[in-house]
Amino acid sequence: GMLITGTMNTLCTKIQFTLSSVGIDGKPEFFQKPWFATLDMLGAMGLVGVVDYMVRKCCSRRSGKDLPLLADEAPKAAGIAIARTNGQSNGRSYAQKAALVSVPAAFDIAATALCAFGILYIPASVWQMLRGSSIVFAAIFSIIFLRRKMYSFNWLGLLLCVVGVTVVGLANVWGADTQSSGPAPEGMVFGMLLVIAGQVVQAAQIIAEEFLMKSVDLPGFQIIGLEGFWGTCIMLVIVYPLLWAFPGQDHGHQEDLFDTFALLSNSPPLLMCVLTYLFSCGTFNATGIMVTEHLSGVHRMMLDASRTVLIWCFGLWVHYYLNPESPFGEVWTPYSWLQLVGFAVLVSGQAIYGEVLKVPGLTYPAPNLLLSSPTPSAARHLATPLPRQVEAW
Repeated sequence: GMLITGTMNTLCTKIQFTLSSVGIDGKPEFFQKPWFATLDMLGAMGLVGVVDYMVRKCCSRRSGKDLPLLADEAPKAAGIAIARTNGQSNGRSYAQKAALVSVPAAFDIAATALCAFGILYIPASVWQMLRGSSIVFAAIFSIIFLRRKMYSFNWLGLLLCVVGVTVVGLANVWGADTQSSGPAPEGMVFGMLLVIAGQVVQAAQIIAEEFLMKSVDLPGFQIIGLEGFWGTCIMLVIVYPLLWAFPGQDHGHQEDLFDTFALLSNSPPLLMCVLTYLFSCGTFNATGIMVTEHLSGVHRMMLDASRTVLIWCFGLWVHYYLNPESPFGEVWTPYSWLQLVGFAVLVSGQAIYGEVLKVPGLTYPAPNLLLSSPTPSAARHLATPLPRQVEAW
């Protein structure tokens, strides 16, 4: 389920930006609305919270008490029930804990928007590969802000990740030079920089969750739902008014929400693509929270790598077997082999960093020092865990 929905998320994000419809002025235009894609993602997260609330209510009516969706959330749920009885937990009320979730939600908006802008310029497979760079920034931030210790195998894994991302980026740019049509190399460089900037913000989000969620002992489903709620509120109350106020190329605005609705209403295929993304993203978030904590590092690595391979294969299939002129198809260039090598190096670096692959001769800490579970954001993105939590320097 996670493999299919995760692949659909990336493909639907790319495909919707290549579809055209009739806008608010009656003229055809491409649906290049990255901020709406961000709002769509937050809406999917909010729906996870709504479904979680409805299921809990149904379970409570049958049993006469609040029941968690997951067995391993039972202690948390029991703690929350006691907290609600006393009005607070760990010195914080439920309202205060819910308000704290707005901080990672703000990071999520920025990270998703940067990545949505980036995918406008680069192929979906490259976009998916570059998202693996978040491991580098998350590790650096964990050293600075969480005082985590990095072992030699961590540094080796990060080095391989940097090399892999660099090779993937160079292969993408050099491959663009060999094509007579398609995006310019300058545009691809700009798109890749946006995606990497998005990974910097996503890494900051993971660190913020790691730092803040210690006092927010809520089940993962509630945190995801609250992030979606706060993110949607921020988008509608702050972001979209600013996008409307600042001049731009979208009918005089940075992004025209009314034009977005006109494009959606005038194109059933576009609307179906957006609704499919809403469903797949919500399903992916839900299954990510339910399953990731029970997956081994090998399974997480295999899921994420398989998703990238499926996305790449889909793009190649569209170009060579469906429609060579399709904007979401991908061409096999003379440098695609180099891109494949870079991807293999990136996956190897992630495996070494996350201790899926152990290098002989390097020192590893005791297994019982591993972090118990990833943060909600890391779980949703199948991110490699942060460095092991050992004593501060």
